[in-house]
Amino acid sequence: MKEIKNFIDPNEAQYLIRMIDRYAEKSMVVGAGKNANQYSLSRTSYTANLVANDPTVESIHRKIAKYLGLNIKKGESLQGQRYEVGQYFRDHQDYFKGDSYDRNCLSSGNRTYTFMLYLNHDFKGGSTNFPHLRKEVSPEQGKALVWNNLQHGVPNEYTTHGGTEVTNGTKYIITSWWRENIWDGVGDQKEYEKKLKS
Repeated sequence: MKEIKNFIDPNEAQYLIRMIDRYAEKSMVVGAGKNANQYSLSRTSYTANLVANDPTVESIHRKIAKYLGLNIKKGESLQGQRYEVGQYFRDHQDYFKGDSYDRNCLSSGNRTYTFMLYLNHDFKGGSTNFPHLRKEVSPEQGKALVWNNLQHGVPNEYTTHGGTEVTNGTKYIITSWWRENIWDGVGDQKEYEKKLKS
């Protein structure tokens, strides 16, 4: 896990905050069985799917790909999250396992890296906590946080993390996930349906 200060500038951060506010909807988590996605008390934030062909979004996505040394086609579309007072995301992993792996990874492969960007720090609470590493990261505008979800192709349990409760103000972040193969959500769904029929 690594912290990178000033990965984006304040103007980019403010631009992304406005976009998140424009598109934010109640966050969901990956479900099991027939429930592909569902609401959960473990995650109480808001999520916005960012406009992929927006010049600022595209530029930042390419910058992340370059930093990781990965083909940008392996990156999922960028998402923004907004946490208001009292909101949080309990401890979880970003990699997929079990039925959620079959549903989301049969074409794209698992998530290899998570690249998180803090867009502001004018709030209280809302740190990113890694319990197995005994590490708590404080938000700082423009700072990036990156970690590997897989270790030699095996899920890395040490990347279990959570977003602690915001106690004052509003927290904004960007999350960028990267796959083993070219990201293909439609292909993942088709392969999953084929497996169900076999």
